[in-house]
Order: sequence, then C-alpha cells, then structure tokens
Amino acid sequence: MGASIGVAHGIARAGIAPQSVAVLGDSTFFHAGMPALLNLAYNDVPAVVIILDNGTTAMTGHQDNPGTGRTLRGQETVRADFATLARGMGISHVHVVDSYDVRAVEQAVRSALAAAAPAVVVAQRACALLPSVRPTWQALRVDPARCNGCGLCLRLGCPALGQSDAVAGASGRHLVHIDPLLCTGCQVCAQVCARGAISRQTQNEMREKSGPQRDEHP
Repeated sequence: MGASIGVAHGIARAGIAPQSVAVLGDSTFFHAGMPALLNLAYNDVPAVVIILDNGTTAMTGHQDNPGTGRTLRGQETVRADFATLARGMGISHVHVVDSYDVRAVEQAVRSALAAAAPAVVVAQRACALLPSVRPTWQALRVDPARCNGCGLCLRLGCPALGQSDAVAGASGRHLVHIDPLLCTGCQVCAQVCARGAISRQTQNEMREKSGPQRDEHP
C-alpha cells in the first residue's frame, strides 16, 4: 500500500544495501507513495522507485484512480501524470517505458540505478483484465522443434507458462507449454526466448482450438 518507498529510503539511509529499489502500483502511489517520494527527493536519497501504471486499481476491483482521468462515477476529470509529479517534486531522473518492452524496461532501470540520485521509472501498460483490453488477447505458442527447455521464460513467473510432458532430445529437459486460456499475448516471454521458440498462434491453430465452425449456408 505504498510503504515500499519509505522502506527503500530507510534501507538506503541505514547503509544496509548500496542500492535500494521500491516497487508499487499506480493506485498505491496515490494512496501513500507521494509523500514518501517527496521525502526521497528532499533528502536526496539515491533510491529507485518503479511505478507500475496499469491504468486501474486492480487490487480491489478495477476502480478508477487519479491517474485514469475518470472519477469513480465514470465522469471525465483531470488526469495526474506520474512523470510530471515526480519532476515537480524535484526528481530529475525520470523514465517512462512500456511494461511489455523488456529491453526498454531494462535500460531504464539500469540508467536509474546508475544515476546515484533519486530516480523514478514509470512502467505503463493497461491491465490485461480490463474489458477494453481482454478482447484483444491472442495466445502465443511454443515451437517444440526450437524449444530446448532452458527455462529462461519460466523465470518470468507468468501463470500461463509451464513445463509440458514432452522432453527435448538433446538437453533432456522438459519443454515449455503455454496455456492458451491464461495467455494474454503480451509477448514478454517471446522477447526473452533466445531461440525464437515462442510466437503467435496461426489462424489455423486458433480455429482448431475453438472447435468446428457451424456452416451458415445449408
């Protein structure tokens, strides 16, 4: 609930770790993170704050928050901008990235850590469970001929990824399987796969999984 910034501040001041990173969501930032971020800037503490901006309050039921530009009644209102807020508090190292762009996120975090000053990374991407996003899902697939079961993609912690019963002949490791009912098609796993074994399903594969189509013309 926004306490991570204060904890990172304390860790940095106590000298427990050379660098500290705080991670929190957009709603919790508005709830309790802003005063803590101001303290971080005021005391010039070299900590990194990563704000996960998914455009909703996912934890308690997808309510709007000051960062969505809508009130709880659905009325349009002012939209608080995280980067503007951070700069207004005196933080000069601010990065805004797409959460699904693995390389951009990595570069932003590395740059923030190297700043040796208070830094903010805003990772933006709408929650995959929002009604406006969910219909766009297109599940990914694993090519068993390319996958060698290295498990690099499994380190992402995605619930759609798991080991299958199939085993790679050369490595003897279990291949990776993607559950099409859980996959949102974000392609983060495809970006970390060094063998290019993950890709979007073909139209034929999607038709096969959806079952036989009814002929509308007798």
